[in-house]
Amino acid sequence: MTVEIQQPTIQTKRLSLTPFRSEDLKDIFDYASDEVLTRFLTWKAHRSLDDSRAFLRRVGEITSARAGDLCFVFAIRERENGRVIGSIDFKNTNRFCGQIDYCLARPRWNQGLMAEATSALRDWVFANVPGLIRLQSYCDPRNIGSRRVMEKIGMQYEGLLRKWIIVHGNPRTFWSTR
Repeated sequence: MTVEIQQPTIQTKRLSLTPFRSEDLKDIFDYASDEVLTRFLTWKAHRSLDDSRAFLRRVGEITSARAGDLCFVFAIRERENGRVIGSIDFKNTNRFCGQIDYCLARPRWNQGLMAEATSALRDWVFANVPGLIRLQSYCDPRNIGSRRVMEKIGMQYEGLLRKWIIVHGNPRTFWSTR
């Protein structure tokens, strides 16, 4: 029997993590078109609203509610105005392990918002995903802000994954945490 888990809306003091909606297109483009934001990410800055539309289509394609094969991509919204300021996702890498990835609009950096979002998602995942025993995340070692987010929510450094992933056409070493 396949167990399905519904993608929730997760509320924090300042944020709401929700499924993306088609009306989020402009907000997505506003943060995802920033080349400084995307320099350490596996995807390039959006050049047009068509890139943001393609992102929304991809989110719809990869979303899965099957336990053991979950993939939820959340819009990070400011509670006070509903504006989308980033994204965060959880995916099972196997039945017992999951991964969190995230990005946040640059004007919202250094305000503790990403740590707030990741800790809320971490708590929801461990409370609601059966059999999960490990949660991990990765970042480029030069991405100090992302490293700080991981440390703030209690993740521990495990090591460097040398030439682990291709970013903008170049092999990159990533920092691994659990």
